[in-house]
Amino acid sequence: MAEAPNHHPAPHEELDLMIHDMHTPADEAEVKAVLEKLPAIQAVRLVEGGAWIRYNPIGIGKDEIIMAIRQSGYRASNFQDSKSGDTGISSQ
Repeated sequence: MAEAPNHHPAPHEELDLMIHDMHTPADEAEVKAVLEKLPAIQAVRLVEGGAWIRYNPIGIGKDEIIMAIRQSGYRASNFQDSKSGDTGISSQ
């Protein structure tokens, strides 16, 4: 009899970002599209003035996520790391 495959969920971390200058629905759509195109992004939820992001840290890091937002013309800063509670990472 064959054994059932051993499925492990992909590792993930969460990131809460403040995204400066994201004021309109068009801004939000642009930021969401940028984030969803990145490798290893598992989920994106926009909130007023920011975003919550779940990602696989094996495939992408916080700095790469923030840099992608910065390259799209917005400033992002770490509102609070959902896991550690750390604050203060900034793309400025």
